[in-house]
Amino acid sequence: MAPEIAELRRSPNTRRAGAHLTSAHERERRLGALRSLMDEQGHVAWIIGARGDEFMRGRIQYVSDVYLWGGWGFVVLPASGDAVFLADPLAGFMGEDAGWIGEARLTQTPASETRGILSDLGVAEGRVGVVGLSDIVSAAHLAAFAAALPGCELVDATDLFDDVRAIKSAEEISNLEETSAVLRAVFAALAAEIRPGVDERDMLAEAHRLCRQYGCLDGIAMVGRPPAAGFAPGMGGAIGIDDVIVVDLEWGGPSGYWLELRRCFSFGPPPDAIRRYWERRVETFDACVAAMVAGASSDAILTARDTADARYGYTAGDDVRYSAHGIGIDSLEPPWAPGKERTLAEGMVLSLHPNVTLSPAEAARYGAVSVGDSVLVTSTGGRRLTYEREEWVVLER
Repeated sequence: MAPEIAELRRSPNTRRAGAHLTSAHERERRLGALRSLMDEQGHVAWIIGARGDEFMRGRIQYVSDVYLWGGWGFVVLPASGDAVFLADPLAGFMGEDAGWIGEARLTQTPASETRGILSDLGVAEGRVGVVGLSDIVSAAHLAAFAAALPGCELVDATDLFDDVRAIKSAEEISNLEETSAVLRAVFAALAAEIRPGVDERDMLAEAHRLCRQYGCLDGIAMVGRPPAAGFAPGMGGAIGIDDVIVVDLEWGGPSGYWLELRRCFSFGPPPDAIRRYWERRVETFDACVAAMVAGASSDAILTARDTADARYGYTAGDDVRYSAHGIGIDSLEPPWAPGKERTLAEGMVLSLHPNVTLSPAEAARYGAVSVGDSVLVTSTGGRRLTYEREEWVVLER
């Protein structure tokens, strides 16, 4: 086990059943920020919805330390008093002993449970914010909430909640850096597994084993080898001595905080054409990092990408894939570019992997060669959280 990972495993952070427990100070910070917004909006409570996958479970973890591994879930957060976690019986729950929710209930009828919770608090009437109304709460659940809460006006609170969550505290940045340390160690160890004759599925299986051994909670490992134009979860076939191998690891670390990280490998120096293309991708990545200045629009990242690419005749065109997006206890959080513009603020962390549109011939030549890492927004530009600079990994032949 890598020394830095061994040290992380001795961390004083308390973990039970794989869930990271936030500090009392951090809980108070989050609840204070959210309840301040509730007060400004005149909301008597929020119903915070989530789904047990890497894109949508984090809202519940953010306010409860509950790790929702499957199914749906809701946290009923009143303007004052204890929150209650309502879980799909499919999911079960982890972290209910975290100490900052009053109760955790398995239920098939979250709407009727919510009616009882609010009635007991004396807030059966008023404006109730629904976090996830615009993207994850199902039509069936929403209709049930409306029927069960006739005295309440249900309003969308998704952006209000996510804009608070987008600004990471020092504790959250430490969690993100922990995941970076884990994946640095995984990539260092994985280099020994990438050798001619190894089936790419075996290589990816080793990546999964290492990530799990180091405490990661969830994730995927993918590989791209020209002429394949992108990443795949391992389709089989032995790695060849002349192959260029690109590995993408996307994992929620021991705290549940995510990182999407890419590395490019070859046996000996890469072919000149691929090396030049990679250097251009690094140049574009660095330009995007420099554009991540507090006070700028998140769309400035796209402008920096396009300006850098244009010098070499490349463009992203009308590509709707995200070149950058927020990341934390969900692998996709606001802002994202293109699609959900925000003013960048200190403390935001974005997963950066600038996209480019290639012709079929170029895609076959360069495959998945690209750069990806998490970047912290600061007053002077972005700061990478995993690697200070990008390096191509040259393996022995």
